[in-house]
Amino acid sequence: MTEVILAAPSVASEPDLVRAAPAAGVAVLRRCVDAVDLLAAAASASGVAVVVSAGVGRLTADVVADLGRRDRALIGLVAGPGDVELLRSVGVDRLVAVEPEAAATWRAVVDELAGVATAPDAPTGVWSTGCWVGPEAPPPEVSDPVGHRPGPRRRTGVVVAVWGPQGAPGRTTVALGLADALADDGRRVCVVDADTYAPSIALALGLDDTVSDLVVACRCAGSPSVGPAALANVARPVHGTLSAIGGITGPSRWEELRPGALDRLWAACREAFDVTVVDVGFCLEQDDEPDLLRRSRNAAAVTAVDASDLVVGVAAASHLGAARLGSAWPGAAAVVAGRPTVVVRNRSGSRDRDWIRAVAACGVDAPVVDVPDDPAAARQAWAFGSTVARAGRRSRLRRGVAELAVTCRELWSRTGT
Repeated sequence: MTEVILAAPSVASEPDLVRAAPAAGVAVLRRCVDAVDLLAAAASASGVAVVVSAGVGRLTADVVADLGRRDRALIGLVAGPGDVELLRSVGVDRLVAVEPEAAATWRAVVDELAGVATAPDAPTGVWSTGCWVGPEAPPPEVSDPVGHRPGPRRRTGVVVAVWGPQGAPGRTTVALGLADALADDGRRVCVVDADTYAPSIALALGLDDTVSDLVVACRCAGSPSVGPAALANVARPVHGTLSAIGGITGPSRWEELRPGALDRLWAACREAFDVTVVDVGFCLEQDDEPDLLRRSRNAAAVTAVDASDLVVGVAAASHLGAARLGSAWPGAAAVVAGRPTVVVRNRSGSRDRDWIRAVAACGVDAPVVDVPDDPAAARQAWAFGSTVARAGRRSRLRRGVAELAVTCRELWSRTGT
């Protein structure tokens, strides 16, 4: 007898499947209606196969990944092409078509669990409701993130991670200035606050900081029923083509940000925006011991850097700033892992070759861009919830981040991004 946990509330023949199971050699240990119920059932029945449909409530890639970590088989029941897309989007790859007769459906499930291979010359996919459902079907169209008519999937965008050591070197100011400068030529740019220690993007832009935009964005990115268009709606407009996704409402909410959801968020950002600038926290350590739900204190920063096409390292122009960058770099280098990198010497005065040599001696091999100190423009921007470019059009700080934007474009263009 093959034991399974059944979660198929959206399948019209689900009662018939339950009644036909014993005769087909299948024991349905539990019937579940949503992902919470399914996880609870799976936790009490280790190793038992799970059969799910696309309509299971709150079924996300995180739930599927959690079931997979329990070393169990997971079969998806599909009744059409839409079900295939939804199930595959959350990581369910082994699919069986719902047949008119429940017994036939169970035979297909048992065969799949037994590892029956498809004949070498047979196409891969499933036959369902009069149509062939499989990878041969044309790729689905996606909606344009700004609300235009659906069309072919467009070229993916660029992700830039803005990191810096502890000591408030000016990561947020640089991230906002860089995003603003990149949006000047019409690019759709989003600046994301992924600093789980001191989130401040919403405060800097005068946005409502009582909502954890980053948590909402992760949920949108992780749901198979929404996509880049919904993510673009989560982002709040700043001006022109620049938008922002604020951070968590307090450092204690970092537990709501799981690595899997964050990975999908950065992938969705590539689809929704031309450039995504991510302001990350100072700590890139991966010393956390993840629990069963894989929560990690520094997941937001680590996943953003890991997903980035370019890393901008921000350090204060003082000797202490150089020392802090040099001290933090060995640990950060393992996460940066050879990605194109540019270093910002923030709040700089004149060109300091000793500072550059000191940083290079610590193993930081990257071009250095000076962003001048302009406290008046910075105060103006923070006071009125604006970017530096809007607060001071002739600001030296604005010219510095514009030069940084040029350097970033050159770096990612060399890599063909």
